[in-house]
Amino acid sequence: MNHLKPYTNQSGVKCITAAPRQRRYQRGLTLIELMISLVLGLVIVGGVLNIFISTNQTAKVNDNLMRIQENARTAFDLMARDIREAGLNPCGVIKVVNVIRVSGAIPWWSDWNGGTIRGYDGADDTASQVGFGTAANTRVSGTDALTSIHTATDQHVITSHADTEIDLATVTGLAADDIALACDGLQAALFQIGTVGAGSWKHISYDKDFAPLNCTNSLDTNVACTTSANKIFSANGSVSKLVTSFWYVGHNAQGQRSLFRTMIKSTNTSVTNPPDEMIPGVQDLQITYLTRDGTTGILANNWVAADSITNWTDDNTTAQVVAVRIDLTLQTSDNVSTSQTPIQRHLIHVVGLRNRDTFIAP
Repeated sequence: MNHLKPYTNQSGVKCITAAPRQRRYQRGLTLIELMISLVLGLVIVGGVLNIFISTNQTAKVNDNLMRIQENARTAFDLMARDIREAGLNPCGVIKVVNVIRVSGAIPWWSDWNGGTIRGYDGADDTASQVGFGTAANTRVSGTDALTSIHTATDQHVITSHADTEIDLATVTGLAADDIALACDGLQAALFQIGTVGAGSWKHISYDKDFAPLNCTNSLDTNVACTTSANKIFSANGSVSKLVTSFWYVGHNAQGQRSLFRTMIKSTNTSVTNPPDEMIPGVQDLQITYLTRDGTTGILANNWVAADSITNWTDDNTTAQVVAVRIDLTLQTSDNVSTSQTPIQRHLIHVVGLRNRDTFIAP
């Protein structure tokens, strides 16, 4: 509504005129404009969310694949170290006298002359080491396994040897009931330590009265472990602990698969090999072997499975194992594939045996 407003013009005449109209108020958004704005906003937010989800999924995939690579690298490093050292001892002796007996027989974990590297196919149930099963720590059927035997890296220098006592420069790291190997330039012997001297008495004893796994007090016995003259090791020889490991793929406590390793632990009257879960996510282990003719030195043309090798001894003159090829199948811990399932990767690593350094082309 307009308001009347009096005023005087230039001639002095009083006039009345309408006041100027007030500015019209601005109008608000219409419903259609509001809906279009909401739709555009949702499209932008949806695009941002899609980019975020895609980036997050890519990061998750990369993280899982990186974890697979790290697990494979660790598995290959640990297994390769054991395999590479199979048969190694401080004196480089191949034939080893063995006085250890369990129930009258040489156990698998000290059978040095039976082969310091031994493989088992997926159908070979290694009940003596770890048998097939579905419970925690049991071996997965259809996966390969491997045993490696060698001595520990710490060496104890022999200063003198008489009767059943061996004097050493140091006894650090040795304990009663340990399984050990003594050697010099001519011979080596596996035995159980009965007692270890304390303080300044740096010696070990292998008298079977204190070491019941020893079948005799002679370290120069034959396979039947009959009494014979005792072997006296010369000064500057060496004593080291025996290391026997068994590698396999087993079921872990969560019902998943992992790479396991057992290592022997001895008591007064027995030896156990408790399993250790080493690498999670390992689904399969397949192992093949390269052999060499011990007479001609010529390498075989193909890698072969464990069941093709009938003689695992270190001095095999026809088909001596000189290298091992490890084929691991690893799986991501999360469902990160496009079908929301775990991703698997096959990775292969070749290991040559150090004490069989002829792993070269013929």
